[in-house]
Amino acid sequence: MTENFQISDLIDTWKPRKQLADEIGANVEAVHKWAKANRIPSEWQGLVVKAARSKGLKRVTADWMLKAHERQVDAA
Repeated sequence: MTENFQISDLIDTWKPRKQLADEIGANVEAVHKWAKANRIPSEWQGLVVKAARSKGLKRVTADWMLKAHERQVDAA
C-alpha cells in the first residue's frame, strides 16, 4: 500500500461493499457513505481494521487508520 492508499480505496477492496458491511455488522448504506466521505466513524474503525487484516491486508493497522484520517484533516 502506498502513502496514497485512502479509506475509500480500502473500502473498495470489498466487492461488493455489502461484504464489508456484513462482516462488521454495519448497514451497507453507511459503508457507501464512508467511502464517499473517505472517513470511517471512530466506533467502526477497529472492526474495519480487523476485517482488513483477516482479508490479508497486513498493512491496515490501527496506526494506518489514524494516519489515513489525519491526512484527510490535513488536506481540508
